[in-house]
Amino acid sequence: MTLSINISCQKKFKNYILDRHEQPRSAYDDLSDFGVLVVRAMGSIAESHATTVPIFLGFSDKVLISVCHDTDQATLVKKQSALGSSQISNHILAILMAILTPYFDKLDDISQRAEKLEGVHGRGISNQNLDNLAMMKTNLVYLRSATAGNLIAIQELQGTFHEKLKLTAALSKSADQQISDLLIEYKQCQTMFDVVGDVVSETESAFGNILNNKLNQTMQFLTVWSLILAIPPIVSGFYGMNVKLPFAENDAAWFYTLVITLLLVVWMFLHIRFNRRH
Repeated sequence: MTLSINISCQKKFKNYILDRHEQPRSAYDDLSDFGVLVVRAMGSIAESHATTVPIFLGFSDKVLISVCHDTDQATLVKKQSALGSSQISNHILAILMAILTPYFDKLDDISQRAEKLEGVHGRGISNQNLDNLAMMKTNLVYLRSATAGNLIAIQELQGTFHEKLKLTAALSKSADQQISDLLIEYKQCQTMFDVVGDVVSETESAFGNILNNKLNQTMQFLTVWSLILAIPPIVSGFYGMNVKLPFAENDAAWFYTLVITLLLVVWMFLHIRFNRRH
């Protein structure tokens, strides 16, 4: 791609062009009579981790310059820039609409995965499910932030079209209508991300409650059996000492120790069970 901007404009917007972490924004340089729009687009769809990359659009009445940091976005921008329109505003709006489509695709993917996890309960909760939930939650944070930033940048772009570009009344009205449609779509996308984010958060909370309950049950089980199994060593330990104890001189002393142990175990079990009900 050829950057046909004057030197002062290049210096002014150099950071916008080179920074992969640049946030969405819209600005206009009156000195060079050149506008700039930075929006965040979805990275590679094949990746499970959702990433967004900036797309730089520099424009005037007759020039449109695009700088992409990802081959998928470069292909998308090139395709939209090949439309049969002579108006720079139409190309920009077509690019903005095309950028939105992968967001909805990713939203549908996350929504379907969240619905599957909603039906998982009890023993079905695995480390993989928890990892998927954590990844979805992280993805939603990045995607919601990107769509919110794009929304603000597009609103600022509308003012630039009105004040800086030389558009006829008909073209200005058409651009306003397209931007209004864009804003509606981006707001809808943002709202859907919020809804899916709430679903993921509630699912994560439910998983946490279930796991905590399972942990409590496991601890109760271990506590009960540790108390019960502590009785036999106590009884056998007493009768293993060189002291005079009841039934110690009897030939059936070993049987009496078993009976005493069994009685104490039954008593402990019933005592714990009765107290747990209260």
